[in-house]
Amino acid sequence: MDEERSALTRLARQLHLQEYWVAQPDFQSTAPRSAAVPHLWRWADVAPVLRKTGEIIGVGAHVAEAERRALILSNPGLGGRPDITTTLYADLQLVRPGEVAPAHRHTTTANRFIMEGEGGFTVVAGEKVTMSRGDFVNNPAWLWHDFGNEGGEDAIWLDVLDVPLVTTLNGVFYDYDFWKEGDLDKTAQSVRQPPDHSHALYGIGGVAPRFVGPADRLYSRQLVYRWASVRAALDRLRGWPGSPYDALILEYTNPETGGSVAPTMGFAIQLLRPGEQTRAHRHTASTVYCVVEGQGYTQVDRQRLEWSGNDVFVVPGWAWHHHVNLRRSADAVLFSASDAPALEKLGLYREEARTETGDIVSVTG
Repeated sequence: MDEERSALTRLARQLHLQEYWVAQPDFQSTAPRSAAVPHLWRWADVAPVLRKTGEIIGVGAHVAEAERRALILSNPGLGGRPDITTTLYADLQLVRPGEVAPAHRHTTTANRFIMEGEGGFTVVAGEKVTMSRGDFVNNPAWLWHDFGNEGGEDAIWLDVLDVPLVTTLNGVFYDYDFWKEGDLDKTAQSVRQPPDHSHALYGIGGVAPRFVGPADRLYSRQLVYRWASVRAALDRLRGWPGSPYDALILEYTNPETGGSVAPTMGFAIQLLRPGEQTRAHRHTASTVYCVVEGQGYTQVDRQRLEWSGNDVFVVPGWAWHHHVNLRRSADAVLFSASDAPALEKLGLYREEARTETGDIVSVTG
């Protein structure tokens, strides 16, 4: 019988077949199993390396070495893959004063949270968007975009893209041939809109123009969400109880639909008041965090990730986690990006929480 089984296996392999009863445990798990692991990139460790790249690595249209200067956040559980989770990609990008990174476009969605610097800018589809610390910049898929820095200090931001998800779906296209657009500059876009055009149109909550054509149902047409407005909104709500699992959390939304900024990714900002600790929950969405203010830790299953300003950390899907603000007299603020919208559209988003008595309850029903 053993010889017959071995012969059957050899024959199946020759025909590129696998025995269902052998492979079954690999794809029929009773709960999600992510190869990604919780991890934290400490800013104190990463920043010197990132700044060193600014001294060594040239960037720009006429520099062969790098079209973009960035350090990819590679999850240690993914075997060297350039991804932060199985569905999300993230990097830290630096543009030095006077530099311009050339225009390109891609079918992956790219969004940016500005961590340092004044004077940085991006041009997206002809609109110049200035970037300051705390701003959230939205870059819908397949729009030409380039970067520059008109300030006197390095501009640094966190990029989050849906590269691994779109790669899995065999939908990645990149286009570097901006010259074919017939712009005056063959590598960087001419500015065709007034400064911060989309913010002027959509940056007032609760109202949206009705003279610019039908709403974009997939992507937010608001390209920048200013930190001053977002921080003020958090302050206005500090007296509210908030979420037991995420404290005072606000989602960046498409102002025309009220939905997520992008079809595959969602973005949020959350405030933990002095000494606040959230209750534990878990969800199928994977989440990338950037620490905007404060000091604290996030408990992810059995791992404690202690964080402070500009640290970046990741919570894989279906991992129990809760947040703690360690300061008794100051807020903690976290920016986050997740793949929740993609999972929701596919009917795969689930969330569970622990009650005060330790019971596990479904949040999604």
